[in-house]
Amino acid sequence: MWKIRVEISFTSNNELVLPLNYNHILQAFIYKNITDKAYAKFLHDRGYEVYKKTFKLFTFGRLEGRFRIFPGRIMLFPPLKLVVSSAVDDFINDFCETLLKRDDQQLLDQKVFVESLSVYDRKIRGNEITIKMLSPLVMYSTVDIKDKKFTYYYSPWDKDISGMLKTNLIKKYMAISGCFPGGQDFDMDTIGPKDNRYQKIINYEGTVIKGWMGIYKIKGSPELLKVAYDCGLGSKSSMGFGCCEILEGGERDA
Repeated sequence: MWKIRVEISFTSNNELVLPLNYNHILQAFIYKNITDKAYAKFLHDRGYEVYKKTFKLFTFGRLEGRFRIFPGRIMLFPPLKLVVSSAVDDFINDFCETLLKRDDQQLLDQKVFVESLSVYDRKIRGNEITIKMLSPLVMYSTVDIKDKKFTYYYSPWDKDISGMLKTNLIKKYMAISGCFPGGQDFDMDTIGPKDNRYQKIINYEGTVIKGWMGIYKIKGSPELLKVAYDCGLGSKSSMGFGCCEILEGGERDA
């Protein structure tokens, strides 16, 4: 049976101090812990192509645990949890086996220990699930204004975002399966009024990215809902965006 998501529990002898924007550190940690280096290089350099766009088909959440914010830095107090998810079971298998072979790891030259791995899947049979973002939801498009290109980041309250998310999910589905999904319905509902406290602005190695945490209802074909859960909802999933957990509507298969 395929298991496509892993929760990793870390411990450490000391608190971890990371840059406030640490997505690239977690991404490098994941690539480093894929034993099949040819596959890791394929993912890093290319990925799965659909209509000249490429998808890595994995995503990950933020480090979960107690923390304290300082200017430009975050101090994290172990134990910590990290969720990594992929639509490709070989990816999860390789990643987990590598972690099991070497339980002492490093995050930005700070030693951490893998305390436990919990690998599981979620079955989605209905047409609606309630999700909580584990890393910010990002959707964007490039617009031309007076011959200059700008990046517009959508908020979950923008009326056009559901269509953008749907197109992204269909392409991810095609990258996974090589064909169109049987059902292509998709829509997202916000819960409550817009609250800018949930907007996150991340500096990813010099690029400013805007995304949103929060709880949302997503509706549509089970195939597309599963893609959102497996490999991330929205853009830039493999950079640590769009990872979500199901609060209602899915069955956990441990």
